[in-house]
Amino acid sequence: MVSDQASLVRKLSERIDPQWVKILHGPAARTADAKSEDVTPETVGADLVLAEVSAKRPQTLEQAIALASRLRDTPTGVLVLADGLSHRERTALYRAGVLDCISLDAHPEELAAHLTSLLTATHPASEALRRLREYTRHLDEQLRLAQRLQMDFLPHRLPRVEGAKFAARLEPAAWVAGDFYDIFRLDEQHVGFYVADAIGHGIPAALLTVFVKKSLQTKHIEGKHYELIGPDEALRLLNLDLLSAELQETPFITMAYGMYNETTRECVYARAGHPRPLLLQKDGTLEELEGEGPLLGIFRNAKFPPVCKRLEDGQRLILYTDGAERVEPTSVANTDRLFQVIQANAALPLETMLDTILQTVRNATRDGRLADDVTFVALELQRDEKTS
Repeated sequence: MVSDQASLVRKLSERIDPQWVKILHGPAARTADAKSEDVTPETVGADLVLAEVSAKRPQTLEQAIALASRLRDTPTGVLVLADGLSHRERTALYRAGVLDCISLDAHPEELAAHLTSLLTATHPASEALRRLREYTRHLDEQLRLAQRLQMDFLPHRLPRVEGAKFAARLEPAAWVAGDFYDIFRLDEQHVGFYVADAIGHGIPAALLTVFVKKSLQTKHIEGKHYELIGPDEALRLLNLDLLSAELQETPFITMAYGMYNETTRECVYARAGHPRPLLLQKDGTLEELEGEGPLLGIFRNAKFPPVCKRLEDGQRLILYTDGAERVEPTSVANTDRLFQVIQANAALPLETMLDTILQTVRNATRDGRLADDVTFVALELQRDEKTS
């Protein structure tokens, strides 16, 4: 497929500018029997590939088109050496990404000048593309590291709770998420849990989730004594910290924070502009729980009234972020549809239910790519059971 005209290559090497001689000695240029499918951006090793198209071998046209298509978004260009090509054949080659089509009977000196002209024009762009690809690979590595670090902030083991079970899921729309959750034991009787959502997603929103984790106050400790901070007060203090930070970009955050008492089975929670908690009954009945409160990071005197709810066997308390509401192919938030999906899977085990709901959200988007970060935290009340 790649030109095997050894004499032509030698003649061109003698006439072409020294800085471009390497293009005629790369692996692709000197491999006489190379096939188009064997030539990839990783194996080319040359600035230019010479592809011969012969009227006696019709398949060479298809191979040249396939090769040019494979390399069109890489720094390596394709130059076709051929005779007697029709208008349609040349058009097909150019559309595939071929740089130029040159007659095989052209004088070597003319070919060398033509090649030098092409490379003088295309090499800077190829070099810029190479550097851009290198930078992109480096950026991807950094984002992968950022994702691993953010996931390390999530709880690796959920607390064991007498007669109850927690489960959680978080899936970012990008490398890192603007969503965050935590489930943690406060003392022998209480477990704290929250879901937070920084407006937007990506790196700026992800940095705010770290702020939330480090700034949320859950206890007042004096010496050997402590006092638990209720969800309403915890959100108030977090709101003040956020405002006091005086960040240049207005960092709006929604959040729902709850405190579960495993002895009384009472759950006290407060919300800050976050979707209302859901209470799912064993029979599939779903209820939006009350509770008001503005976004964090807006009003200095904001209040977040607490709500107390006693939970019963078989009930499931669900916190979620608004990305979960995008369960339609249009990617438009549809709370009613989300509720239907939750109810339809109410009989499944808790973790299986969350996985199924999350998969429904994925299936509603193109190529399974989420339009927004999605997070769930759920608490299920069980009779005389302990989490495993």
